[in-house]
Amino acid sequence: MSITDLKNEISRGWPNIPAGIYALAIIDFMANLKEQELRMLSIPALLEAAGLKEINPEFLAALAILVSSNVHALDPKAFFCEDEGSEFHIDARQLADARRLGSLEHPEKGILISDFEDKLIPYFQSSRFFLDVLSHG
Repeated sequence: MSITDLKNEISRGWPNIPAGIYALAIIDFMANLKEQELRMLSIPALLEAAGLKEINPEFLAALAILVSSNVHALDPKAFFCEDEGSEFHIDARQLADARRLGSLEHPEKGILISDFEDKLIPYFQSSRFFLDVLSHG
């Protein structure tokens, strides 16, 4: 699969709707980044890529498209930031478990944190699938 094939998949699945248009713009943005830059894609960077100034429902739908199993260009990630400034990477599985259980186990202390959502900084990383597509043109 190529970047063009990936964009065609998005265009077929979400034709002429804002979410699909934003997803295509984000794919174009990602296709022009170096692999190292694809490791941490912030919400503000993705908003700018989509030509937006603030988050709206269509932008969130575009992110859902790009995370979906059909397209899977992005993997959701987060940092857990403590009040004293320490940061810990939280992967999608840990986050899903924390949301299901209602608390996050502190990565170092092992204590359960119920207000973890307030301390998360979300970001995205290009998926392995996207990197493979990128390497094929």
